[in-house]
Order: sequence, then C-alpha cells, then structure tokens
Amino acid sequence: MLRLGLVPSIVVLSIWGRGADAHDGHHGGSGDKHYYALIDDFHTHPSLTDSQGEIFLTLNEDQTELSYLIVLDGLLGLKENPADRIDPDDIIGIHLHLHVPDTVGPHVLNIFGLATYNTPAEEDSDLLVDYEHNTLTGVWDDGDATINPETGEPYLPFYPLTSKPLTDWLDYLNSGQLMVAVHTNASGFPAMAIHGHINGVVPEPMTSMIAAALLPFVFASRFRRRRGL
Repeated sequence: MLRLGLVPSIVVLSIWGRGADAHDGHHGGSGDKHYYALIDDFHTHPSLTDSQGEIFLTLNEDQTELSYLIVLDGLLGLKENPADRIDPDDIIGIHLHLHVPDTVGPHVLNIFGLATYNTPAEEDSDLLVDYEHNTLTGVWDDGDATINPETGEPYLPFYPLTSKPLTDWLDYLNSGQLMVAVHTNASGFPAMAIHGHINGVVPEPMTSMIAAALLPFVFASRFRRRRGL
C-alpha cells in the first residue's frame, strides 16, 4: 500500500497535474500489471540504516516496458555529484536483481550509480532522478540490455553485473523472483543497505489512482541520464 509519509504530497499533486504531456508514449492501460516492494533492512543483520523506500512498477499491456518509481526517504542522500556521496547513508548503486536464496543474484537492470566498485552502470536510458525529493523514475525495456561490443548482442544471462532484456525476465517478475537492491557506502558491494522483493499487487483505490498518475510519466529533473552521455 502506498504510504504517503514517504511521498511528499506536493510531489504527488505536481505529477498528477502534468498529465500526458510529461512523458508521451508511456500511458497506462487497462491491461497493465502492477507490482510493489517495500525497500528496507528487515532481513539485514546488523542493521546498517534506519532508512526505507518503496518501489512501484507497472508492466504495460504489451509486456514490453516496465515503468518504475522509486521513492526514498530523506536519510538516503541522492547527491548529484558522485564525489559528494561520502556519508555512510549515501547511495552508490541501485539495481534490480534476481533473488537467489543465500547468495546475491545477478543484476537484471542497473538503475543508478555503480554496478560494483569502479564500474559505472546507469543503463536505463529513461532514468530521471529528482534529487530534491529523493525519487527515481524510469522504464526498463529490451533496449536497456548491456551490449557486448564484440558481438553486438546482449551479454549472456549468467554475466552477473549487466542489464538484461526485460522480455527474458517476465516469468521471474511474475513469480516474485526479482528484487530491488540499494547499496550505500556503509554496505558497500555486494552487501545491500536496504532491499525489497517485488510482488504483484492489487492496488487499493487511492493507491491505484496515485500510481496511475505517477508511473506512466517521468519527473521533471535537473539531469536526464542517458546511456553514453
């Protein structure tokens, strides 16, 4: 369930008011599927942070685009300059992973920051970061897969740190086997400061209405992070 304590009401109203002009081509439809995860450190021992977050996702009816909104509370500093991310709670990487019990599963989408130490990996070309409100939005599709320069094709699925084509991972998404991982200076890699397991949800009326406003469109942001720029 959407907990408005993590989402400033002014942000919700702002995005609601922007409507279809904010991000053409990612409109919601009646056949969309919705997913959700609370991002916290409930299973982390010892605890590394008191911070939490949430992720809201929508798979379009054609199952070719997975839109997401990540909301993080203010303790998880999103700083525009990577050189400024020096505090324990500062984020150094956000990814979607395959969940593998008792180990760290491979990445399926690199969203923000590093894939691991000294390895930049912001591969979602639709990523928008709102540094003021600690939110990230984007769209995962097959075009976000990391390309092997030697073959011109996506890397094979067992490569642990690369982004993968969405359509190869829909079964895992629908069976609850994907998770979102947030790495901070305190956690490092591959440990996670907070994480959450993504599951399909039937939104409550208010959640559904707000998600319909948030997920199809993208925040106006100071920086649009595109691959190669």
